Amino acid sequence: MRRLPYSIYGEKFMKFLIITGLVAITSTQTLFAWQPTTVAMEPIDANSTITDVTLYRGRAAVTRSTQLDLSVGGWSIFFRDLPSSVTLDSVQASVKGNAKLIAVDTTTFPIEKDNNKLLKELNQQISQVEEKIALALAEKESLNMQSSFLETLVQRSATEQEAAVDLDAFQAQLAFIGNEMTSLESKKLANKKLREELTNQRNTLVKRKNNISNERHEQRDAIINIVVFSQDNITIDLTYLVHHASWEPTYSIRASEGGESITIDYDAKVVQYSGEDWKDVNVTLSTAQPQRSASPPKPVPWFVDVKQPPPPTAIPSDKRSRSMGERDTGIYLLESRATLSVGSQLNRAASAASVSGDGPAVSFILPRTITVPSNRSDTQKTAIASIETTASLFRVAVPMITDSVFIRSEVTNDSLFILLPGEASIFHGSDFVGRTVLPTVAPSETFSLDLGIDPKIVATRTLIEKITSSTGLFGSSKETLYDYRLTISNGHNTALDVHVWDRIPVSRNEDIEVELKNQSAHLSTNAKYLQTDFPRGLLRWDLSIPANSTGEASFILTWQVDIARGKDVEMTPLPE
Repeated sequence: MRRLPYSIYGEKFMKFLIITGLVAITSTQTLFAWQPTTVAMEPIDANSTITDVTLYRGRAAVTRSTQLDLSVGGWSIFFRDLPSSVTLDSVQASVKGNAKLIAVDTTTFPIEKDNNKLLKELNQQISQVEEKIALALAEKESLNMQSSFLETLVQRSATEQEAAVDLDAFQAQLAFIGNEMTSLESKKLANKKLREELTNQRNTLVKRKNNISNERHEQRDAIINIVVFSQDNITIDLTYLVHHASWEPTYSIRASEGGESITIDYDAKVVQYSGEDWKDVNVTLSTAQPQRSASPPKPVPWFVDVKQPPPPTAIPSDKRSRSMGERDTGIYLLESRATLSVGSQLNRAASAASVSGDGPAVSFILPRTITVPSNRSDTQKTAIASIETTASLFRVAVPMITDSVFIRSEVTNDSLFILLPGEASIFHGSDFVGRTVLPTVAPSETFSLDLGIDPKIVATRTLIEKITSSTGLFGSSKETLYDYRLTISNGHNTALDVHVWDRIPVSRNEDIEVELKNQSAHLSTNAKYLQTDFPRGLLRWDLSIPANSTGEASFILTWQVDIARGKDVEMTPLPE
C-alpha cells in the first residue's frame, strides 16, 4: 500500500468528516443527543483497473475496481483520470470489507501539459522541410535558365540556316535541342509536384504545431471517502456512465442446401471512443436506456376560442432543435481469466451469452472477457449465441412479374434470446444470398426468411385469350374475358409446396362487375390471406408440385377473369 504525502494534495484535499456519535447525557431524566465526531481522512491513490462494462445504445456503464489493505481510520481514495466523456452526476461507489462508504465526490481542474519536447521536434521538422523547399526553388531557377539557353541556341540555329551550312549537322543539332527541351519540361513538372508536396507537408506541420500550442486539458477525479473499522483488505468499485460507446445486433443466417436446417449466428457489433481502452473486461450488453426519463410525459391543456385576426408577423427567433437521442456506433477476444483448466476455459469462452432481465430491458452477459480499444473507426464483432431454429420451407411464385421462383422459410426462434432489430447476411449453403433487416423476434415467435431463387423450378404465366363481346338484351352490356394458363416446372426429386400469387381487378363502381371463374385449383384457405389480401384482389394458390414434373409433365393451373359493364360505361384501362 502506498500512501500519498500530504503535500501533494494541499489542504483542500485533506477532508475532515463529521461522524455522528451517540452520547448519553444523564440528568433527572436520561436524555440522548447526537454529538459530532471529527475524523481525519488520509488520501491514497486507487490505482484501479476497469473490470466490468455494461454497454447500452449510445453509452456505457464502466466499473473500475481496486483492492487496498487499509488500517483503521478514515480514507479518501482517489480514482484518477476519468475520461472526458464521463457523466459526473452518474458516479457511484460500493465498498466490500470491514468498512463503510461515507461520501462520493468528483473534482475537475485544468492541467498543464509540457509539450516543449514535441514542439522542438516539430520546429526541427518544419526547418528541414523549408530547406527542401528552398532547394526545390533553386532547382526551378536552374531549369528556367537552361530553358532560356536552349531557346537562344534555337534562334542562333535559325540565323545560321540562312548561310550555307551542313544539313546533316543542322538536323542533328535540332534533334539535340529538342531532346534537351523535352527533358527539361519533364524535370519542371517533377519539380513543381515536389514543391507542392513539400508545401503541403510544411502547412500540416505548422497546423499541428499551432494545435498543440492551444491544447487545454482537464483532469477529472473521483474521491471515495470511507471509514475502516479494523485493518482489512478493502475492495472499492467505482461505476460511471460514459458517452461515445454503443452496440447493435448483427446476424449471419445460414441455411442448409435443402433449407430445412437454419442456424442464426447472433453477434454484437461494438464501437467505443470514450477516451479510455477497455482491456480484458467483463461485458454485458443491455437494451436499457439509462438517463432517459422514467416518468411518462404529461399533456398540456388544449383550449379553443373564437378565431381572432392574426397579429402582425414577428421576426422569428433563431432556435436550434436538439436531438433527444444519440446513436454512436469493436472487439478482440481474449481467454477467460478464471482459474480453470485450458479445456474448460475454451468451452466457456465459446459458449453462448446468458440472458437476464424480466422487465422491458434485456441484458446479454458474455461468457468471456474482451478488449475494446477507444477508436472511433474500429468497429468489431463478438458472438452472443448460435441459434438452431425450426424451419418450414416452401416456394413463392409471382409469375405475372417474373418466371423465377423464390425460396421462403418460416423460421421459429426456439431459443431464449430476443432477436433485436438488426442487419443480417443470408447464406444458402455456400452461397451468399444477400442482406436483409431482421425485425424484433421474441422467443417462440415465427418470422419469414427469403433464401433467394430456386434455379430448378420455373413458373410461366400465359394469357391464352382476351375476348371483348356484347351481352344482354340488344347488346346492352359489354364483357371482357381473360383466359390465363400457368405452367410450373419442378426439376427436384421431391414434391414442393409452392405459393402462387396473382391478381384480379377490384371494382370501385357498382356498374362494373368482376368475377373469377373456372379455376383448376381452389384458392388458399389461409385465414390471414382471406382476411387481408383477398379483399384487395390478390389471388393465392397453395399448391403441391409433384417431383420431376418437367416438360409435358409440368403442373398446369388455369383460371379466367370476367369483367362486365354497361355498354356506355367508360372503364379505366386494364392491365394484361
